[in-house]
Amino acid sequence: MYVFKSKSEAKRRAVQTPTDPAALMASVWPPFSRTELGQMTRVLCKAATLPRADGPRYLMSRIMQLAALLRNRAARDGQTETWTMKAVNGQDILFPLGDPGAIAFKAMADEYGQSYEKALIDFVVGRLGPGDVFVDVGAHIGYISAFAATTGASVFAIEIQRELIPLIEQLATINAFDILRPLHAGASNRAGLGMISRIDTTPGAGFTSETRRFTSEYPQSVVDDFVPIITLDDAFDRDRLVPTVIKIDVEGHEIAVIEGARRIIARGETTFVVEFHPHLIENYHGTASGLLAPFPAERWHRFQLTDDGLRAIDTMSDVTPDPRDPNPKLVFEPREA
Repeated sequence: MYVFKSKSEAKRRAVQTPTDPAALMASVWPPFSRTELGQMTRVLCKAATLPRADGPRYLMSRIMQLAALLRNRAARDGQTETWTMKAVNGQDILFPLGDPGAIAFKAMADEYGQSYEKALIDFVVGRLGPGDVFVDVGAHIGYISAFAATTGASVFAIEIQRELIPLIEQLATINAFDILRPLHAGASNRAGLGMISRIDTTPGAGFTSETRRFTSEYPQSVVDDFVPIITLDDAFDRDRLVPTVIKIDVEGHEIAVIEGARRIIARGETTFVVEFHPHLIENYHGTASGLLAPFPAERWHRFQLTDDGLRAIDTMSDVTPDPRDPNPKLVFEPREA
């Protein structure tokens, strides 16, 4: 059986050879939305009438399984207390409150009202659309991921705290964000297995840090959790997965995450938004200037993202502290993009 490289190639084949059931099915599989999923029945009925149509019945059973999965998720996750934020496109986003971390996050956001992280949200949403890929490293409850999902982009929400993964899954379900995918992992400059302490109030601070006071490599420990570590290169350095935008908020570990994205940086196709934690970066033997090094000025635009928009920076001394946000957000955009 011929394997099509893309849906567009299969669509051309289906037009040129309308009696080829494989081309017809490959032209609509996988579906990219619930609308496309609903249209599969008509396509499969047509494919079933063609010669050598041995696949439609099997594919129909898989579609029915997928529909049942979506219904089951909705039944499981649909009934929950929520709070609401309005997206740039006017869509209401429901955030679940079924975890102390979510309640604490809402209390923080309430101090700002609908303007919480507005500059970051506007920047990310303004650079995404259907077909794009957004990677949210340090997604927490999925707040920025949710706004990105309203654009139609594929969203990967990477979060190391196991307790927050069900919240992101629930967020995706109740808002019908079918291509928002939570990943329970940590990002760094190497792949492997990392440890985070269950007794830390903010376990992200100190993740894999060599300067932690308490460290452990004992799987028998009941005070530690272990999480897969990935590099962004290993996960996303592929043509269909290369991100349009990567947001990094990892409480001091940002340099190591960027080091794990060298190949993506070399492509020059991805915009990076990095939350800089000046009081934590030394925990990982990093320096402020080291954050700029992977993004040389001759190839990258370098900005600080402020409430008034993007402000060009040359060195880290150009970064202006904000009393309302002690962790400046830096933007690196390839000059040729």
